Amino acid sequence: MVVHFKKELTVSTMALFLASDCRYQNIRFTSIPFYDLAKSKRSLCRRDVIYEDEDFITGLRKLLDKFSDSLQLISFCKCNLERTRFHEFLQALPELKVLEVEECVLAGEDPDETLNLPKLKQFNFKFPEDEVQRFESGHIYGWLVGNSCSLTKLKLQLCVNEMFGDLDSDLWYQVKAVAKLVRQHKKTMKSFKVDSFNDPCLKKLVFEDDELQLEKVVLGELKLRTDDQVFYDFVAKHKKIKKLEIAIESQLDPNNDLYLKAICENLPLLEQFYFDMSRSSDSGLEHLQMLHRLKNLVLTKNRNTIALTEHCFDHIFMPNLKSLGIYYKDLQLPAVQQIPVSFPNLMALNLSECEKAVTDETVQLLFQSLPTLESLDLSKCKQVTEAAFLGPTRISALRKLKDLVLEKCPGVTDVSLQTFDNRALRSISVAMCTRITNVGWEALCRGCPNLTWLNASHCTRNFDNESARIVATMLPELEILNLFKNAALTNEAVYCIAETCRYLEDLCLTKCRGVKMKKVEYFDDKMNRVNKECLKGRKVVP
Repeated sequence: MVVHFKKELTVSTMALFLASDCRYQNIRFTSIPFYDLAKSKRSLCRRDVIYEDEDFITGLRKLLDKFSDSLQLISFCKCNLERTRFHEFLQALPELKVLEVEECVLAGEDPDETLNLPKLKQFNFKFPEDEVQRFESGHIYGWLVGNSCSLTKLKLQLCVNEMFGDLDSDLWYQVKAVAKLVRQHKKTMKSFKVDSFNDPCLKKLVFEDDELQLEKVVLGELKLRTDDQVFYDFVAKHKKIKKLEIAIESQLDPNNDLYLKAICENLPLLEQFYFDMSRSSDSGLEHLQMLHRLKNLVLTKNRNTIALTEHCFDHIFMPNLKSLGIYYKDLQLPAVQQIPVSFPNLMALNLSECEKAVTDETVQLLFQSLPTLESLDLSKCKQVTEAAFLGPTRISALRKLKDLVLEKCPGVTDVSLQTFDNRALRSISVAMCTRITNVGWEALCRGCPNLTWLNASHCTRNFDNESARIVATMLPELEILNLFKNAALTNEAVYCIAETCRYLEDLCLTKCRGVKMKKVEYFDDKMNRVNKECLKGRKVVP
């Protein structure tokens, strides 16, 4: 079981894990200073001296040694790390497959030895917010160069938009290291994600190798320009791409349509396409009709929705489209009405933040016209009220519906949940729906008894100990339960959940002020025993 409760990792907490019989595969560290904060500088750079807490480091070393033969993922987020110590920690994990380093400050001198992570498959990196520390932490790219592994996924950031000055600078050091990484793993790498990837010279350094055969590409904060021939060459070369995500940050530009046209013409195998458009026109959407294999389409940040209906839904038919997401605040009702006509076999629909077009009548239309839906996201649709679920067509008409998201929908109440009668539903999120009481929780559990995932976060004092008892006793097969920031919960609720939900894998109690788990006996007697029973009686999924 993973329990999210508090951020700080202490020596006593590590002792609990050391005493556990469970074998953990994933460990995530968040906002942890791996040194004595009182004696060290708050703004660290590479050459700063840090003063480690010896007891803490000794405990952490024992913790990693204990799980060295099982640990496959380790994540450091907003942690302050000494470079050679960080290198030492990683060297103790020969089975590591996924390494995540996000917004971490790496201080001290660089290690002399190259990393040796032979089974590493995926590396994710994100810069810290401090501009100086960005350049310092980017040296981790160089640590991976020469590592004898076969990367398949590389996710990173480069804080460089334009390349100026000395070619031996820290900026170019990062660029060269990334280029080497891509070339070194060109025969195995299938997925590449990078933010702020805007300099043509930089793009050429990374993508000039013809042996690189990418299938998934994510380019964030892309500022395309009229002379950016590298982009056109890139889509012309990598015709095997099946998943493409692009966030274009340029303003209104007649060449925007040319970019979309180049993608649609050159990537015939594209199955998943996420297109973030910060612009004022939709005139290029007619090119989407070339993507006959498209299965998943997401369009977001659009300002003018008239062309969406005219060019995308009126005469473009994508026979393989199964998932559609449209994040337009100004989406108009005609476009939504056209969705079931153009895509009658849609399996997943996301209309998050579509405040104007999603009303009670819209929800009824979707219930009536899309019986094959398996996933529906109506989060932040503030016009949805109880009437949406009390109409002639109920949610039970969606016999295949597995996932439902109603986050931040103030119109969802006890009356709404009393109409829920769907045994197929496995996952539901009603986060920030503050008008649900115990009457609604009981109705939801009774009507949807096969739920395994419940997000009831930010429900304030409406989710209390009695609510937890209802959920735990009526949904004993819950696997994931998110109770973030529910102030009315106390230890009594946690005890009930731990005792009853024997298949629970992930429990979030962060910022539940009434929950105070400080006794070692609680973890030893409750959580550890539940974990053991989970492993013995784990459900077998056919």
